Amino acid sequence: MDCLRRAGYGGCCLKAVARAPFLKDNANSGIGHVRSKNKEYAIVGYPRKLRLFSACFKSKRPSLCTACSSQKSVSLSNRMDGRLFGSENDQLWWDDKCLFHPIVVRDPSASPAPWRMYYYGRDQDSWHCGVTPALISTGCIGMAVSEDGLHWKRFLGPLHKGALMCPSEKRSDSFDCVHVGCSDVLLYNEEWWMFYFGGSLEEVAIRPQESSVRGFRMRTGLTRSRDGIVFKHSMQPILEVGSRGEWDELFVAWARVLPPSNSVKGEDSSQLTHWWMTYSSMEGGTVPSSAIGAAISDNGKTWKKLGKILQKGSSGSWDEAGVGRRHVLQIGGKFVMFYEGVNKLGMHGIGIAISEDGLKWEKDLESGAEPGGPVFVPRRGQDVWDSGTVAAPHVVQLEDGNFRLYYVGSDSLKKATAIGLAISDGHNFRSWKRANAIG
Repeated sequence: MDCLRRAGYGGCCLKAVARAPFLKDNANSGIGHVRSKNKEYAIVGYPRKLRLFSACFKSKRPSLCTACSSQKSVSLSNRMDGRLFGSENDQLWWDDKCLFHPIVVRDPSASPAPWRMYYYGRDQDSWHCGVTPALISTGCIGMAVSEDGLHWKRFLGPLHKGALMCPSEKRSDSFDCVHVGCSDVLLYNEEWWMFYFGGSLEEVAIRPQESSVRGFRMRTGLTRSRDGIVFKHSMQPILEVGSRGEWDELFVAWARVLPPSNSVKGEDSSQLTHWWMTYSSMEGGTVPSSAIGAAISDNGKTWKKLGKILQKGSSGSWDEAGVGRRHVLQIGGKFVMFYEGVNKLGMHGIGIAISEDGLKWEKDLESGAEPGGPVFVPRRGQDVWDSGTVAAPHVVQLEDGNFRLYYVGSDSLKKATAIGLAISDGHNFRSWKRANAIG
C-alpha cells in the first residue's frame, strides 16, 4: 500500500489494500427531480422508464471563497468549502464506495444538460472477476450533469446501478475485464470520444520480490458514442504497455488527449496538426515512482510513443516520489499542464508545468509558495473534507478568461472521497481559492 501511495496512486480506497503483501443517441433518456424534506431525488430515465433514486448532493451556488493555503481552524459552516458531491454509501448507486477523476465537458446543445462530468468509481471493495483487494478507485464509469457546472446531479445510465460503462463481461481475457476508468472525454466532430483504461487478469509484480497482483496491468482503450451515454468496449487497446525493461512496462493509463485543429468544442487546439496524448505509468524498482509520457497520432486511434516527458522532482521536493494524473490546456500559445505530485510521505498536491511544444517541459517556477511548488494543497491539520489529499485535476477556462479547477479530495484518513471545485484569481491560473458550496 505504501509503495502505491508514495508513487502517486493513493486515494479513497487504499485502505482496502492493507491486506495485500505490499501495500482502487438516446433521445429517449430523461432527467428530473423532486424534493422530500432535506433530500433531493433525481428522477432519471433510460431509455423511457423513470426510476426514483436518492441523490442528496445537490449544493447551492458557490458564492464565497476561502484561501486554499490557510492553516487556521475552520468553523463548522466552512468545513465543506469546495465540496460538490461525494459517495453516498446508500447502496443505490454504482459509486457508493468511492469516486475519482472528474472530466468536465461543456456543450450548450447537449442533452440532458449543457455540462457533463464523467468520472469513475465503484460500490464495493473488490473489482470484477473476484479480484480483491481493489488497488485503486476504478471500477465503472458514470456521469453527473449540470446546468451551470456548479450544481450537479448523478445521471442514471443504462448499466449497473446507473453506470455508463462497466468491465467487459464477454471475454475474460480482455484488457478491461477487471475494472475500467475514464481518462478523457472529447466532443469531436459531433461524436463523443472516450479514452479510458482497463485492468486485466494478467498478474504483475509492482516491486521486485513482492507477490504478483491482478488488475494492475492497465492499458488504454478508445470508445466512441453518438450520445455520450451508450459506449461499447474497445476490442483492443490503442496504447500498449512498454516492452520488458522500459519505463512504462507496468501500465499505460490516465491518458489525456488534445485533438488537431479546433474541432473540439471548448478547447483552443488551433496550433496542433496531430492528435497529442499524455499518459501515466509507474517505473518499477525497490521504490516505484510515477512519471508522465507522451504519444502522437494522425487519427486518434493509432499512436506512436514519444517517451517520458515529466518525472519526479529532486530529493526533498513536494513531488519527489512521482508525478501522475494531469490535465493539459493551451493557454496563451503555450501548453500548460496541471499535474498531481506526491512526496515520500504520500502527501499529494497539484502543480504546474509549462511547454512550448508539448515535448520539453519545465516545472513552473512562478508557481507555489516556493519556486516550482504546488499551487493547490490539502488543508492539513483542519477538520475538513479535503484535509488528506487533493488529486486528479481538471481545469476549465470560462468565456470571461477565468478558470475552474475540478479535483478530488479526501479526508485525513483517506477513507472518504468527494469531488470539489476551486476558482482562479481572475485570469491567474496559478492562484486558486476553494468555492464555498455551503450556504
